Amino acid sequence: MPERIVVSFRGTAALSQPDSTDAVAPWPGRRGAARAPAPPSRQKGAARAAGGAARATGGAARGEESYLARALALKKRAEALGATLCAWSAQTFSFEFTPDDVEEAVLLAALAAEDASVHPDARFAVGIARGEMTYVGEAGRFTALSWGQPLLVAVMLARVALPGDVLLDPALPAVLSGELMTLGAHRGIDGARRVRGLRLDAQQPLRRQVAESVARLCKPPLIGRDAELAELAVPPGSLAIVRAEPGAGGTRLLLELERLLAPSRSLFVAPIGASREPFGALRRALARAALRAEKSRARAPVLPDRLKPALARLLAGEGVEPRIAAEVLAVWLAPSDVRVGLLAVDDASEVDAASLDAIALALSPGGGPRAVARLGRSDPLPAPLTALTPAATVTLGPLPAPGAQDLVRRLLDGCIDEAGARRWAARAPAFPLAVRELLCEALESGALRWIGRSVGPRRRSAGRGRPPRTMTGAELAAPPALRSIEGRLRLLAIGQRTVLTALATLGGDASDAAIDALCDGTGAPKVAAVQAALLGAGWVFRPEPGWLRLSSRTLRDALLAGVPPGERAAWHLAAARVVEDHASVLGLADAAWHAAKAGDRRSAADLAGRAGRAAGDALLEGAAAELLAFADEQETARDHRDEAPDSSSSQPPTHRTPIEVVGDAPEPQRAAPAPVGERSRPGAPAAQPDDPPTDFPDATSPDVGLPCGDASDDLLAKTTESPVMSMNDIALRLAELAKQALVQGDLRTLERLVGELRRTGEHLDLAERMTGLISLGRGAKEEALRRFRIAAEADASPSQRARALLAYGVALAAAGRTEGALLEALSALARAREAEDAHGEQACAQFLAQLAAATGHEEAARAWAQVARLAGAAPPS
Repeated sequence: MPERIVVSFRGTAALSQPDSTDAVAPWPGRRGAARAPAPPSRQKGAARAAGGAARATGGAARGEESYLARALALKKRAEALGATLCAWSAQTFSFEFTPDDVEEAVLLAALAAEDASVHPDARFAVGIARGEMTYVGEAGRFTALSWGQPLLVAVMLARVALPGDVLLDPALPAVLSGELMTLGAHRGIDGARRVRGLRLDAQQPLRRQVAESVARLCKPPLIGRDAELAELAVPPGSLAIVRAEPGAGGTRLLLELERLLAPSRSLFVAPIGASREPFGALRRALARAALRAEKSRARAPVLPDRLKPALARLLAGEGVEPRIAAEVLAVWLAPSDVRVGLLAVDDASEVDAASLDAIALALSPGGGPRAVARLGRSDPLPAPLTALTPAATVTLGPLPAPGAQDLVRRLLDGCIDEAGARRWAARAPAFPLAVRELLCEALESGALRWIGRSVGPRRRSAGRGRPPRTMTGAELAAPPALRSIEGRLRLLAIGQRTVLTALATLGGDASDAAIDALCDGTGAPKVAAVQAALLGAGWVFRPEPGWLRLSSRTLRDALLAGVPPGERAAWHLAAARVVEDHASVLGLADAAWHAAKAGDRRSAADLAGRAGRAAGDALLEGAAAELLAFADEQETARDHRDEAPDSSSSQPPTHRTPIEVVGDAPEPQRAAPAPVGERSRPGAPAAQPDDPPTDFPDATSPDVGLPCGDASDDLLAKTTESPVMSMNDIALRLAELAKQALVQGDLRTLERLVGELRRTGEHLDLAERMTGLISLGRGAKEEALRRFRIAAEADASPSQRARALLAYGVALAAAGRTEGALLEALSALARAREAEDAHGEQACAQFLAQLAAATGHEEAARAWAQVARLAGAAPPS
């Protein structure tokens, strides 16, 4: 019995004799005799009644003809869509589709329900269900009579539906997967049964159609930043600083400043790739500026003959001496017609040092171009720019409430009312990117409905009230738009998400050819196949023909954090191969970085050495020294005990993991873990609860994935080979050894101990914090912060939460995010006091004292130190 989608229609076919259902005799009298005619006194309106009856009879005939004509027209339309008629009664008829034709079934139902040529009260009511149907017999070419439960369900839904409504069976797979958009539930009674169905959004029935609404979002003007723009009009040859967190509108402010100042020429410098290529950012900025000048038919800068070869070398990625690069910049941005050139540097903390050196040399007080650099709120000024004294510094904060509401209205092209703008502006942090991503998520998820010139909630509860809970310190420290971006990524098709992940791995700004090469072998589509969808949804834009760039740095970080840890090495290894094939000789520095992240130290040393020698040939002494030192470090760090990367896995894995999987899968709870050696062999039986601890193998066994060595010097071996320690004792001993290795800075031993600690199933919160410290010690800042954030957000006792929050605060401080560190430390202090944990309170106060001293708040540091002393002197509870 094959499965079918059944679509049932119920019409309103009128009777030719509306006052009677008996076509043979009139209604009998009391004793069965015919009724006597009405007396003359009651025939006052006889003529009018006769006229009304005639009109009713004529209307019924027309209604009968209209119903039959519409039903036959619908039958022809259904046959054209591949459906077959499976049932027909007096006022209901049904069609069946194959399970793959869900869009055709919904289209047929929506067209009938939204037929504008029919009065709303006379339209068809429709029900849709799916299940197994039993074939009965054929009654024509496009008629195959069938019967089954989906027919019963669809007919019942059609009977209780209102005219013009389409009710879906809640168990319909397309409903469960979110493929179909609904407008709430409708309940009714059919005979003795209560029936409940979901109302289909007949105007936007498919999620694909809903997602297309994002392309209608407008690009609003800059809102609420007039004072900052005026302050950034610094004198020629000087530097201005814009401090803005990701999503606060710093990039947009630089672009608006360029439009407002109308400079003679401008150059927009942004990080490119992994930011390891000397002059990589400057090279790409000059190439795009030249391309824009050629496209707009503007007169390109005329360089002296001695600088033309230097420009050619820069554009070819071969590099020049920093002094020569600064001269090229100065001539490129030379004043013209009393207008001064503008040099905008976005995300300056990520721009390569060689580009920043040239920019600093090009700024000459009184005559050079003006420069504006954007940094994070707590990012230090890059070393090449420290010799310059900023003429102005502005900080971008959140928008005021009226500004956020105005931004909502402008993004939606004025199609939302004032109440709706207030409602949705209150749902997100008042930062431009957060507001836009919230609206994108609402449109793509179906919470907002954009029909014509009207935008409103799909359901009355959508967008009401404030966020469901108060944001934690970890969420406050995260970029404001991160939650909405992660929500949108969960709705994105797997192929499109893989393309975005490849672009993020390449730095967020790469050519189509490089993205396609990185995606080759993953099953992802080519860029040409998905570019329309990605551009329309605002995920990417084209900075130049043949290139894609992610719309924000927050999106790049969210995509990279969404790659499962076990797959990241494969992505980096494949990226190293792609960059090596597509980059210039100095661009091999980026390839070396990817190879090092993948653990391929041999390739990293070779690539960095080649890039370093090329930098030396170009007289880039600082870059050459740094690259050659990196190559030497990779060569020295090569160890035969390290597992060599498999060359056959140089392609990233097929990306079929949901984007919400951003961490390690939790270990299942069990009474006793399987032996380490057996767990490394497929098919080995799990250890039983009664197995003695002597099943633990010697740590020097080849089956154990640990470096070979003398067991007498192996802390892990001393613990795991013990024949008398219980599982709890082993866990406690491993925790003590892990803390000892942490104090000694032995990351290799610490990583092994944490792995064994996880296998015991005990002290998982400590293991998570230790893993974060390992990542932090190896320079993986984002990975470390992610792990600390997960540990801080886990449900635990107040004392455990205090430790997790304090660890997260310490990690944030190490990453330079002092504001987030302060919030987490204060939260940890509150938890420690709630648990009456004097030691925890003392530790939190000591950290707050150190944090205050590091940021120059000496008085606050002394106050917190006094709190720590009082907590340490308190008697134990």
